[in-house]
Amino acid sequence: MLTSEKARPSVLPEPRLPDAAAHAFLSSLKKPTRLLVAISGGSDSTGLLLALKQALETANHPLPHSLCAVTVDHCLRADSTKEARAVKALCERLSIPHRILDWTGEKPLSGLSAAARNARYGLLAQAADTLAADAVVTGHTLDDQVETIAMRAERSTEAALGLSGMACATLYERRLWVLRPFLQTTREAIRTFLTDAGETWIDDPSNDDTRSERVRVRNLRLEPDLAAITRTGQARRELSAQAAGWIARHARPVGMQAIQISLADTPAPTEAVRHALSTLVAILGGRPHRPAKTALDRLTTHLARNGDFALTLSGCLIVRRKTSLFLTRERRGLLPLPLPAGERRIWDGRYEIANHAGTDLIVAPGPSMVIAADLPHRMRTAIMANTPHIQTSEGKNDISGDDFTITPRLSLFDPFLPDFELALADEIARLLDREPAIACPV
Repeated sequence: MLTSEKARPSVLPEPRLPDAAAHAFLSSLKKPTRLLVAISGGSDSTGLLLALKQALETANHPLPHSLCAVTVDHCLRADSTKEARAVKALCERLSIPHRILDWTGEKPLSGLSAAARNARYGLLAQAADTLAADAVVTGHTLDDQVETIAMRAERSTEAALGLSGMACATLYERRLWVLRPFLQTTREAIRTFLTDAGETWIDDPSNDDTRSERVRVRNLRLEPDLAAITRTGQARRELSAQAAGWIARHARPVGMQAIQISLADTPAPTEAVRHALSTLVAILGGRPHRPAKTALDRLTTHLARNGDFALTLSGCLIVRRKTSLFLTRERRGLLPLPLPAGERRIWDGRYEIANHAGTDLIVAPGPSMVIAADLPHRMRTAIMANTPHIQTSEGKNDISGDDFTITPRLSLFDPFLPDFELALADEIARLLDREPAIACPV
């Protein structure tokens, strides 16, 4: 997938130049779209804004697309406010509506990068609402793709999945598509494009800080293999589709909390079956990541023996009886959650619960309303204590159903759903009686 400059292959597919990438992206949009460009002032995002602007002005696109822009000021550097204002001036010169949104409040002492990322996407979604945008576009480049793949290959327990890199389209929190038109465009080409246009950009000093893993990987000067990246992305898409098809044929819900899978014609777990099972285990356990390969191997080893068994994996109880496999959330580690009036909170990674009442409530674990009598005993025992119950702050159960809304949540996909996994996510949403993802714009 990645090679050093010394071992560079003699022939590489040609990356797209910025103007060509912008034209191709706009042509791929299925309907008139208002695009929110996330622009920091760096070369990548500035190049994206300018390329899209020029493409809309010079090409005869059949659909009337429009642009707006937002700069997220993380308020982590002394010059960040001045830089945001410089971006605002650029957008005013280009006649593009622009907003600056600050990441306010106390910053964490550890995990700052992840916290900043989460804050950034939350603010992008807020800006999309304010500016009536249909999707966000970011300036992630082919260089970013190479770095992402290298980092994931180094540490991921899902290395084969990580090698597909960033998706061209990712759904954020089930409500906003984030699109990446420049994933086949190099940073060098973007900077040449800007220089030729007489435009400047801002260099973030943190891009030279070798304490950052990404900066250290960037300094390796890895070269991309576009053909391999494309093949791996397509392989992941096909794996997801195969896993979704297997679930559609073999899985069914049992009551509200359990899933039953028929193993009658699954003599040995294929890669698609492993992918399906690891995804189901993570989501039913409320986890944000699939189980590690070694843990999944333990499950498939039990399956290959064809005997009955029971085990827990990533918070999910798995029980086999004859040719049926049953899955549900195990009953350990389920804690009460305060639910203030008017707020939404996530309970156990599995449910998003909204409080419509005028008073504070509590979410507590309790029994499911329906527990099928033919479930294995261990499954029935777990379901007696793994379901969200809404109570008053005094612990009473006399709450009207109009006072709250409970929505199943796909812990693995709902924060960020890459379009590689769209088929699988929609099939699991069907199993859990939830609406599919909103349509992707491209």
